[in-house]
Amino acid sequence: MGGRAAVDRLLEQELDYPAVALEAGIKGEVIVAVRLDPTGKVLERKLARSLSPECDAEALRLAGLLLWKPATAGEACSGKEVHIAVPFDPVKQKRWLKSRHKREGEVWALPVDSVLDVFSAKHLDRQVAPEIQGGMSGLPTYLARELRYPPEAYRYSLDGTVTLEFVVEASGNLSNMHALQEVGGGCLEEAMRLMHRIAWNPGLRHGKRVRSTMQVSIRFTLPKEAR
Repeated sequence: MGGRAAVDRLLEQELDYPAVALEAGIKGEVIVAVRLDPTGKVLERKLARSLSPECDAEALRLAGLLLWKPATAGEACSGKEVHIAVPFDPVKQKRWLKSRHKREGEVWALPVDSVLDVFSAKHLDRQVAPEIQGGMSGLPTYLARELRYPPEAYRYSLDGTVTLEFVVEASGNLSNMHALQEVGGGCLEEAMRLMHRIAWNPGLRHGKRVRSTMQVSIRFTLPKEAR
């Protein structure tokens, strides 16, 4: 879900470089082979290229966070195998760590559910919330203040609503982000930028941080002078 850009973003936000590998100067790439059925269900995840036991385990974990689209009509996808490259590079890791949101508060002391299930809002004991003034109720104000109207959309008088669907990970990071409704002219990219720059508190279930799905709609309304 979300294509290559979503995979790259997941690695940037979620990869936890094993300390033992980092200290030993181990670097390189793990290749994970994922076998899918036509519905997008994962049948198997296995190593196609190994690096070290610790890096291999982290690469398999990350591959398990990816959601997959069903095959399109006529596409041969029975037992289809896809390869995911997971880089372990100290230079990249240092840069990625700088870009990550700081995590503070009681919620981060709670354990993480080890199951990779993704829950809907109705199955959560405490809902996902952005770390902004007013939480979810403050989201429209935040978006109106921070939204930068894309120059291309402005030039061609494009407006409308972008609806995004994504997973809020137990870490509070967003993954598998994709559009349910688009506008064009750079509006989708701007909507994604707005979502990723917010720090999020994950949903809770039975006292644990869990993965959960969420949808957000962002309205792009042309400035009056552009109409």
